[in-house]
Parts: sequence; structure tokens; C-alpha cells
Amino acid sequence: MSHSAATQYSFQNRITRDSDEHAEALKDWDQVYDQLSPGNFEGKVIDLRFKGLQIFRETTNRSVSQSGSSWNGCFVVGIPVSMKGTGLFARQVLTHDSMLTFHSDQEFSLTSPEYFDVVAVAIPEATLLNALNPDAHDQLRHVFPKAPTVMVAEPQLIDELRSCLLSIFDPASFEPALLRYPQVQRAMSSAVIGHLAEVLHASSHAPLPTRSFKGRCHVVKEATDYALSNTSEPITVADLCQKLNISRRMLNYCFQEVLDTNPVHYLRSLRLNGVRRELRQPMPSNTQIRDIAGKWGFWHLPRFAAEYRALFGELPSETARHWRN
Repeated sequence: MSHSAATQYSFQNRITRDSDEHAEALKDWDQVYDQLSPGNFEGKVIDLRFKGLQIFRETTNRSVSQSGSSWNGCFVVGIPVSMKGTGLFARQVLTHDSMLTFHSDQEFSLTSPEYFDVVAVAIPEATLLNALNPDAHDQLRHVFPKAPTVMVAEPQLIDELRSCLLSIFDPASFEPALLRYPQVQRAMSSAVIGHLAEVLHASSHAPLPTRSFKGRCHVVKEATDYALSNTSEPITVADLCQKLNISRRMLNYCFQEVLDTNPVHYLRSLRLNGVRRELRQPMPSNTQIRDIAGKWGFWHLPRFAAEYRALFGELPSETARHWRN
């Protein structure tokens, strides 16, 4: 990190080995990440910030359920660089040729595929308004409606913005230390905002999902919210079916279409992430791993340990030992 009165900026290039560690990497963001697919987590966050503008790239090698919000007073635009399959952003399908958009007043939700590489810009509202003149207010209502939205534009325009952002993170093209020069900050800001404004002017809403898909997204959200609000008692598929007044077959259809998994696996993954999150925190000396596991509804301890290792690539005891040291 480098600071001076005229050329303040920050830069970090961080490797992460845990979904929670990854969620904490972006400065001034409030996020929760839950790992969904099995295996050791490997992530990377490259984060650049100057003159109120934040440009970052993050990569994850496991499917992750993300939720949270950005720092106050900004708009966020994210463009996938590479992804295996599709993602789900705010109950809308996210593809390589689309963009995710939201305002800091809005909480976002994203389920990323097994491998996900994305570049993004968080830009102060006043800066973006100025760049979009003379129709800024109308354009902002179009691009950033009342809820997070997936947008599309001509592939060439998205490619140009994506290439502009990626060049910032290419060591062969740019050295972060050059940001100590105000001329570099002005030139980079102008290039990024110029490309961004051009894309936003030409963007439109991605095709709306079918009514059945929207309905199934709603079922998945209701099921997940109910399960996470009742962690004191393990929620079964039968409990969810009774709560939501749907059949077991329909519940499975909903999870399979929306998240490409089944409700048992998905909800167990969220509970295992809850255990891991507690194991990363300081624990009283008399607290045992079995106590934390029991709190999240795991009673068969050998099976719990095996499921935990299958998802995270290590035993619960290894997680606790690592974060205590």
C-alpha cells in the first residue's frame, strides 16, 4: 500500500485458502461465502483502489454461495472472465457474455459455478452520473433498477471493457507502483470509466427467466432461509416440504434446476460451512468440536468428520488447529 497527499492508493494481491478468508479480502465489503462443491478451496483476490474507484479481480475454484453488500455510495458492475457453466445472480442466470449490476443500497446474492473468474468495478455514484451525462439519471434507472440485475450488451463492447480491466492486472502491462503518479490515476480512471459508460449506454436487461424458473428460485430461497433460521434443530426434507406445502419431488426439481444439486446436499453444505465458520473463531478451552457439530445438527460424529473432509479437504480438527495457531 502506498499513500501521499496527492496520490493515495491501495493495492493487494492475495491468495486465499478458505471461503470465509476470501469473503473478507475485499476492503469495506460485507460478505458471507459458503463453499458448495467439494475439495480444497483456492482463491485469489487482486484489489486496486484510488480516487474512490475500486477495480478488482477475484477467482474461486469451487462453487460458492455469496451474499452481502458493497461499500456505501457506489454502483458495482461485474463481468465474468471465465466460468464453468453458468451462475445464478439475484435469481437470474449469469453467463460469460453478461454482466451483474447492483447498487450499494441493495444486498446481492450469487451462486457461482465450480470455477469462476470475474473482474469488477465499484464506482462512486457521482462519478458514474457525471460519466453518463446528459441522460445520466434516466440511464441509471435503466441499468441499476430497484434490485440487482443481469445485463447484456453487444459482445464486442463487453469484450473491450473486460480487456481494459484485465490489462490492469497483467504484470506485463502494468505495475501498481505507477499509481503514485497522479497522471497515471487520471489516465486509468478515464479509460475504465469511458469503457464502462459506453457499455452501460448500450446495455439492456437479460431475458427474463420463465415463470416456472422464478417460482423455483423462490422455493429454493424460502427453503434455505428457513433452514438457516432454525440451526438449533436439524431441518429435514420432510420439514421443508411441510413448511413450503410442496411435494418432495417438486422440492428436488426446484433445487436441481436452480442450483444443479439436491436439497439434502445443499443444506448440509450450508451447515458444514456454519461449523467451519465457528472453528475459525477463538473458542473457550472447554468447547469441543463435537459441541459445535451438535449445535449445527450433526450427531453422527464419524459421518460428520467424513462429510466435512469431503467438502473442505481437511478434518475439523485440522481447521481448528490451523486457525488457533
